[in-house]
Amino acid sequence: MPSYLPWIMWSGGILFLLCLWSLARRQQRRLQAVVRDQAVRNGEISRLLKEQEQAVADARSDNKMLSGFLVVLPDIVRHLNTNSSRRAIPPLLSSCLDQLFEPAQVLVFLTQGENELMLVHGKGLPEGVERGARIRFGQGRIGLTADQQRTMDRDSFLSESRFRRGESEIREPLAIAVDLVAPMVNEGRTLGVLALGNPARRHRDDKRMIKLVADLGALALVNQRMFNALELTANRDSLTGLGTKRFLNMKLGELIHRSEQNHEPLSVLIFDIDHFKRFNDTHGHLAGDECLKKVASLMREQVRADDIPARYGGEEFVVVLPSTNKEDALRIAEKIRRGIESHTFDLPTGRGVRVTISGGVASLSVDGSNTQELLSAADRALYTAKEAGRNRVMASRSRYLSGEEADTATPQSS
Repeated sequence: MPSYLPWIMWSGGILFLLCLWSLARRQQRRLQAVVRDQAVRNGEISRLLKEQEQAVADARSDNKMLSGFLVVLPDIVRHLNTNSSRRAIPPLLSSCLDQLFEPAQVLVFLTQGENELMLVHGKGLPEGVERGARIRFGQGRIGLTADQQRTMDRDSFLSESRFRRGESEIREPLAIAVDLVAPMVNEGRTLGVLALGNPARRHRDDKRMIKLVADLGALALVNQRMFNALELTANRDSLTGLGTKRFLNMKLGELIHRSEQNHEPLSVLIFDIDHFKRFNDTHGHLAGDECLKKVASLMREQVRADDIPARYGGEEFVVVLPSTNKEDALRIAEKIRRGIESHTFDLPTGRGVRVTISGGVASLSVDGSNTQELLSAADRALYTAKEAGRNRVMASRSRYLSGEEADTATPQSS
């Protein structure tokens, strides 16, 4: 055997082993690349699964929210469209928004005049902000929403501020930070605004949901206004335009029942024009009719939208004040008395004369528990005011509290 043969065999073995090693390394790198690619794919799949799980969780949350809303929606719609009180609408809207979003703040504004909003209901109001606060259209986020009549959130406000003046935030007239705002619009007119701050529950269709509630609120406000207008037309005194005695007795009974159910105060005012028979005898019945119409007009100007003024007979007038205690009722009655006392009534002859009125005030539960007792208590206070010199307002003294039949006077000038 040649001496170089073993060397050739050994060299061939080495080359064979090197080839095997090279193939093994190549295969290893290929496997490592496959493992890396698979790891990337697994990571992507894991991310997609997490996103899918989150989407499923969000969908379940949305479905739960929508299911809850759909459950309460018929009841909300029923209350909004059957409750004739304008004051009852904002709390119902606030309750609906609270169930939907669980916000830290809920604010309900209603339009006053042409371009001003007034806060009529609020939850979680910041210090220094109270009911009755006013915002003009275009001021802050709430005023901007009312002016532009479109639902807006934080992103909308940020885009608007950059578009307007490059500001980072829209300046607020009140210390109110809101995240979601929707206008209540009917036939191109803004009736009010709903605003939320820091909602705990978010929805992918936040703006659509709050807009739905705002549309329900606008519909309720319009229905309430139309219902009251129709009701008043059907029960209006032909001379003064105020409610009739029959209408007042019917509404007073309903309001007493509602006040007792909701544990809310209610008060009644009775007014009588002083020396009206002498006025008729002196100036004639036509002048007397004009006097009655003007007194009714002045009275209507001084009462609120939910108050019910009526001509009770002859020269006697009654005003029902829902959600009003005796102290506030006395202030309203005195305001009416001063307004009539300061007015000059023009006679057909061109001469101007002054007239005055006397009034009595009574409150539910304190002075009476039904229509007859309440009106009788106010009537007794009225006659006490006349006996005390007229041109004054007297409050009924409760027989239930004092055991007395007499009424007591408020210190008004005569």
